[in-house]
Amino acid sequence: MRCGSAASHLRGGVAVLLAFAVALQWMPVSGAEPLRTLETPMRLVPIGPVETKVAGLHRFFGPLEIDAASDGLVVVNRLPLERYLLGLNEVPPEWPRAALQAQAIAARTYALWTLGRPPAGSAEAYGFDICASTDCQVFSGADLLEDPEGRRWFDAVAATKGEVVIYGGEPILARYHSVSGGRTLDNSQAYPDEGDFPYLKSVPSPSEDASPLDRWRVSFTLDDLRSLISEAGWWNGSELTEVHTIGSGSEQHYPDVVFEGPAERAVRDAQEVREVLGGLAARRFPARYPSLALMSSGRLPETFPSNRFEVSTESGAVRVDGRGWGHGVGMSQWGAHGLALRGWGAKQILEHYYTGARVSNVPGSQMLEVGVATGLDSVQATGAFRLEDGDGRTVLPRAVGRWAISFEGSGVASLSPPPGFGRPLRLAVVSAPRTLRTGAKGTFALRLSAPAEVRTSPGATETFVASAGSNSFTWRAPDKPGRYRVEVAAVGSRGRETKVVEVEVVAPQSSSPLPSPGGSQGVALIGVALGLALMIIGGQALVKETRR
Repeated sequence: MRCGSAASHLRGGVAVLLAFAVALQWMPVSGAEPLRTLETPMRLVPIGPVETKVAGLHRFFGPLEIDAASDGLVVVNRLPLERYLLGLNEVPPEWPRAALQAQAIAARTYALWTLGRPPAGSAEAYGFDICASTDCQVFSGADLLEDPEGRRWFDAVAATKGEVVIYGGEPILARYHSVSGGRTLDNSQAYPDEGDFPYLKSVPSPSEDASPLDRWRVSFTLDDLRSLISEAGWWNGSELTEVHTIGSGSEQHYPDVVFEGPAERAVRDAQEVREVLGGLAARRFPARYPSLALMSSGRLPETFPSNRFEVSTESGAVRVDGRGWGHGVGMSQWGAHGLALRGWGAKQILEHYYTGARVSNVPGSQMLEVGVATGLDSVQATGAFRLEDGDGRTVLPRAVGRWAISFEGSGVASLSPPPGFGRPLRLAVVSAPRTLRTGAKGTFALRLSAPAEVRTSPGATETFVASAGSNSFTWRAPDKPGRYRVEVAAVGSRGRETKVVEVEVVAPQSSSPLPSPGGSQGVALIGVALGLALMIIGGQALVKETRR
């Protein structure tokens, strides 16, 4: 985390109470007395190939830093820029290659622009570099490793390594959004307090028709809207008869919305309607809003996906016709998708959306601290890692399994190890296949006395972390027949054990090939075939006869 940031006021003389549910002897560092408390932040540093999994969040590459702030636990993932990019989850990895590469370059540029400026928002409050949500860039750690198409995104990041969008020799503020609805906005239209940037200009984006949010529609009853605007304090509860849009009274790019009735009239701008009524509608009428749509979720992502809409009233129903999703500035992700399908390259796409900018290679290997989560009551972290204090000193050289870290108030957290931690490691293979066909999968059942990192060889099984007690894993037989010695190795906090199981891998059975036509065999086969044909014909005649 950044030193001297505003996060310092969130931390007192922070300590972590090591409250263990089992007897555990901490090994002293360099002959020091066994530790019972340590100053935060604490760090979980991976010591093997397994990513650290945080329950309710994601799997993560690299070290995790956990701090106890005034409002709960803060989780930060520290990793190099290029590794950070692998964890972004901004567009589907199935998209065209050029669109993925354009996204990778834009995301790299945005991260570098962010690193070059003082932190703001949650980054300033908690001391990290960049957040993990749509307020910054959507970061899901190592989750894409489990996606069969994830390799396509990894390839896009690797193919564009070091490539950045620059203007005037510096990385730009590479804003991007989901879909503009046909034309992007000037930066000042969406962010009036910031003004304009020469490279964030309104440009046409005509290739977005594949997006389900290029155009969208929401319908309200007049009674629903009257209830919502009354709760918002915009209406006194009288009859509502008409809702429509007019031009912006404050020269915004979005319209004003007029609510009218026999006794009242109210005007609110579209952005306020989107923010206030959108949230109220989802809370008051969750079965109806957001509306049904052709999305993977079956609904629109928000009640009003953007502030670019028109409203009309027909036969007692209020219809909202809108376009786009997101702020509308910079690169349209769906626009990039459409341009890639038309044969545009990544650089062409980026230079279209970022006026006057160009793509260049910027050397360097920056580190980022990503704010994964804040305000948590507890963190459940599973993996194999070294536990360090805030000064990088080793508190526990090998922590394996699922560890619980709980918030106990400002500056204090409790740390509990997994069941069985600290016991001598014992491994037993309870059951295993004796014979498998080539390429087939078989299940091995294990029993462990303590949590351990389990690896097998040979085979395609990944290394995984197992808890104390019963466990199982799937082993894939090699493609070559033979007798294999399958080695199951378990490494815990206190020792390691290896068991060997022999598995016979056999070739799949195949049906005997028919002899080739010709010679006596061919004549015999022809005779058999004729006989079968006569029998079938006779059988058919009999069936037809009995069905009359």
